[in-house]
Amino acid sequence: MTSRTLSKEKIVATATSLINNQESLSFTKLGKELGTRSQAIYNYFPDVMAIKVEVAASFYDQLAIRLQADLLGLSGKQAIKTFANTSVHYSLCKFHVTQEILSIPAGRLHDSDLDKSFETLHTILGRLLNPFIEDDKQRLIVSRMIRSLIIGEIIHVGNGCFDDELISSHDSFDKMLDITLADL
Repeated sequence: MTSRTLSKEKIVATATSLINNQESLSFTKLGKELGTRSQAIYNYFPDVMAIKVEVAASFYDQLAIRLQADLLGLSGKQAIKTFANTSVHYSLCKFHVTQEILSIPAGRLHDSDLDKSFETLHTILGRLLNPFIEDDKQRLIVSRMIRSLIIGEIIHVGNGCFDDELISSHDSFDKMLDITLADL
């Protein structure tokens, strides 16, 4: 691959593939996979962490597209539950990428592309909660609670911590959502 065919999108796609395959992410490995010298990647990203941040932005963009499709025609509490379940399912299907995203240090999370991508998800959930909660502060609290449930579910199910014959992780997650949404 020549530098003329190298792009930010190709680098991110290759990085995502490496992460999915649990391979180390380095400029050397990316260069080899892309058929170019590792130095060429510096024209697009200053370091590996910047690539991980862009992988996260891409992940959130793709999740937003999936959510918009899954939420089409839904409203009310069912839409909120669909938002949560789709987020969990999507993230578990890409669990290694999700783990990598969650490991990005907080100081590196303030990137304009990543902020925009994450804000899209936050806006979708906010719109779903608007009919139930008028107070901005209360809506933010409930939004945070739902996002915490989602992230906790992803981490615990992904790591096999919720394997129990008594109740499936999916059924217990639905019950937790019901409890959370009961007073709305």
